[in-house]
Amino acid sequence: MNVVRPDQIIIVVLFLALLGLAWFVVRMKGAGLGAKVRQGRRISVAEVTALSPTDRAMIINVDGADFLVLKSKGSPASLTRLDTKEVAE
Repeated sequence: MNVVRPDQIIIVVLFLALLGLAWFVVRMKGAGLGAKVRQGRRISVAEVTALSPTDRAMIINVDGADFLVLKSKGSPASLTRLDTKEVAE
């Protein structure tokens, strides 16, 4: 019959306490950590939409400029620069 020893219970409790502490730190500092990870990146994907099971439309931001990428099976991807002019009301 296997019996759990007290030192095994202590190790599991300490591990769970450290895991909980790490979770708490990430929750409190999450926004700052995300900004540091994204810092220095020049390309980001703003949105991806499925047009069909094999076709995709993506909006990609490169150095502040937005591009529309249409990807379809059996043909090369199409890249179009989007104008970001604001409409005056």
